[in-house]
Amino acid sequence: MLGAERDRAAEQLLACREPLMNAAAGRLQGAPAAQVSPYGRAALARCRVDLGAHIDALAAALRAGGGEELGEHCAFAAVFLEGLGVPRSALGAALDALSESIGEQLDPELSALAQDVLAAGRRRLCDSPLVTPAALAIVPEARLAPGEAASASEALRRSAARIASMSVALSYVRRPGDALAHGARRACCLDDARHHVAQLAAAVDLESPELFSAYADWVRTLLLGLGLDPAELVGHLDALGDVIAITLPEHFAEAPRRYLSAAVDRLTSAYVEPPSFVRPEAALGVFACGYLDALLQGDRRRAMGVIREASEASASIRDIYVHILQPCQYEVGRLWQLHQLSTAEEHYCTAVTQMILSQLYPLVFNADRAGRRLVATAVDGNLHEIGARFVADFFEMAGWDTFYLGASTPAHDVIDEVVHRKADVLAVSAMLGEHLASIGDLVTAVRADDRCRNVVVLVGGQPFCVVHDLWRQLGADGSAPTAEGAVRAAEQLLAARGA
Repeated sequence: MLGAERDRAAEQLLACREPLMNAAAGRLQGAPAAQVSPYGRAALARCRVDLGAHIDALAAALRAGGGEELGEHCAFAAVFLEGLGVPRSALGAALDALSESIGEQLDPELSALAQDVLAAGRRRLCDSPLVTPAALAIVPEARLAPGEAASASEALRRSAARIASMSVALSYVRRPGDALAHGARRACCLDDARHHVAQLAAAVDLESPELFSAYADWVRTLLLGLGLDPAELVGHLDALGDVIAITLPEHFAEAPRRYLSAAVDRLTSAYVEPPSFVRPEAALGVFACGYLDALLQGDRRRAMGVIREASEASASIRDIYVHILQPCQYEVGRLWQLHQLSTAEEHYCTAVTQMILSQLYPLVFNADRAGRRLVATAVDGNLHEIGARFVADFFEMAGWDTFYLGASTPAHDVIDEVVHRKADVLAVSAMLGEHLASIGDLVTAVRADDRCRNVVVLVGGQPFCVVHDLWRQLGADGSAPTAEGAVRAAEQLLAARGA
């Protein structure tokens, strides 16, 4: 019976939404400024904008059966507004004005139900800490006033912590049920928001909406694998766009908001699961399937045995890399993204493949020497090193002398190694869009060093497969989607230079 009454109260609230907003706004405008806020009318003007959201949240809380959900809405609304310089007292005044208006306009019994829930939300503003974890309760200041930035991407980066925090708060204001459901996972949502802003800044910097849309699509697949609703991601990106509109100057906000809109369009289209990279009908496909199964079963001896069988069946070392090891490594990444492998299992599979690469080195080194030298590395910040290692091995197969530096190598160390090894080519890999700024910085540093004036710079990794001319924008000499293609690209570039 009480549930039906709550539903009726929610329906009447929504039916009276506009009159309630107008009445509450009138009360706010008529209240003495000092009574509600030392910030005066400016704070109240912002609260007027949010009255409709408070009514919607109250209706949802009534239907949900209590004030807990509205408490989350009010708490995160306070965090969000304080990030804008609006004190908590102004939000309290808005809720009080709304409560009085509800008392006037709703049927008495329904009004009492609504006011009880609203009072519970209002009391939440007195809690300390206001929200948990504590990191979500504080909105950091921007490192530089956004208007002082030279570009939209710089403004995003300098305001990244602030924008991420406010976007999570606004997302929970709009979806307080998610705040309750997420519990300890709220901290992860803040980390995710920081990644979203970093990826967005990279895409804006390179004027590539597709780069961010591809990232959003990748996150959607990850969420589905975790059993989460991608609508949460859509809601968060919408909130992120609204926060950017509020916190950045209009001329800086336009491109990021447009990129976010394109990503939301992608996310609301039909979903297609990424296909498997390992197929039995492909070249050496039976061996690839056997190798993958051994990895997934945690049987490294059998995995090595499959590689040995492929070699005994006359598969070349190059074919073993191209048709077994590489597609299986891609498939391990896909299975992790779909949450069919844990991070520990993905690390194990990668470690086994790295071990096998080491055992295959004597065969890799058998090629006649070409008199060329390569330095290969994963860019500073990129911990995914196996792609760069594949590249180095393919250059070794082509007779090059290679120097593989591993993961996340600082730019100055890379340049010192290029000079010390008298490298003809520098190959650098990036896994995520947020690594691209580091690649750009490294390429710029190489170009500025007279000792590297004749070095060919190749770049590769997932972002370069999404945007095919990205290498040009970063000042590199070329790129290739595969390790084998990188060797061809390097040889063609050196031949064109007459080197």
